[in-house]
Formats: sequence, structure tokens, C-alpha cells
Amino acid sequence: MFTDFNLESILVAAGLSYARLETEPAVIYILRPDLRIVYCNRAWDKFAAENYGKGINRSEVLGTVFLDAIPGPLKKFYADAFAEARATGNIWEHDFECSSPELFRLFHMRVLPLSAGYILVENSMRFEESHRRKSPSASDRLVYVNEHGILTMCCHCRRTRRICSREHETWDWIPRFLIEQPGRVSHGLCHTCMAYFYPDVPSRAAVNP
Repeated sequence: MFTDFNLESILVAAGLSYARLETEPAVIYILRPDLRIVYCNRAWDKFAAENYGKGINRSEVLGTVFLDAIPGPLKKFYADAFAEARATGNIWEHDFECSSPELFRLFHMRVLPLSAGYILVENSMRFEESHRRKSPSASDRLVYVNEHGILTMCCHCRRTRRICSREHETWDWIPRFLIEQPGRVSHGLCHTCMAYFYPDVPSRAAVNP
């Protein structure tokens, strides 16, 4: 049921239960004080399956550190937010985009402090609609995949960064790359998402892991 022997008693103290979490439509996961994932609910696997997630079902991510999947400049942002929730006992909230090839989707993150330094993170759908974005008329894979076979994709809007272009920071909407990636993926954050979702985080010339 749980990978952490303390977790069940911690949930009971918070008025929660495994059965309840498993039936929630929102994606829910629980982090230990060291920010390792010790639980993901059934909705996590459902979301991964519906969004071409490979290697990220809950059996594969348990025990991993949450911040390892976060682009570099945002690691401190989330570490500080989680620490604040633990220290104050207050719920911390934040919106972010996580779109699919077909839909623009805005999610709402709620971080609930539990006892013993654990935190519960809930990601629920706030808004979704069909994309209005347009893809480039022609998209040669060499424009996006570098010499090491890696392409950089924004972890929020899912646009892909050009590498063979004078426009150093051009990010294009290539929905097919979300379905069948032409190379290994390095998740970064485009400047638009950085400015919109993280206005208080210092901007950098390139936002990559």
C-alpha cells in the first residue's frame, strides 16, 4: 500500500486515508522531508498513460527525489515553497500549465503540510480547451535535436526549442513530438512560461536543467 511505514499514521492524523486518495480525480503524491516521493495515487498512473508518459508510472517514481525532475532555476523555487508550507503549517498554492498534444490545460497545485515534515501535493485541473497554437509549416528534426540526440521541451507549455536558428530563444509548438519524440528529451522552461508562472524567479538567458 505505502512504501513508508510512517505514512498511514500520518494520513490518519490528517483525517485522510489510502482509500480516499486512490479515488480522487486529482493527481496526488506525498513527499518525505527529503522530498522523496513515497506515494502516488491512481490518478497519477491514469495521467501518465493518457499523456504518453514513459517510465513515470508510480511504481517507477517511488523513492525518487521530486526536485530531480524540476528544471534548474525552479528547484529553489519549489524547495523554498515546500519548506515554507512545512514551517508555517499553511497550504501553499500555485498554477502551472501542462498541456497535451490536443488540449491547453491549466492545473492548480496545492501543497498541504502533514505531520513529521511530510507534505501532500495535489494537482487538479483548473481549465482546459482545444489548442489555438499553430505549428510551423515545416519542422526538420535537425532544427530541434542537437548533436547528442537531445531536444529541449518546455515542461509547461510543451513547446520545443530550436537549436539551428539565429533566434536563440525560439520555441515552437510541435505536438507530434509529445507523442513520438525524435530524440531524448531534456525538460527546460521557455521564457514565456518563466515570466508568466514564475515572475519572482530571476530570469536567465536559457532555462534548462
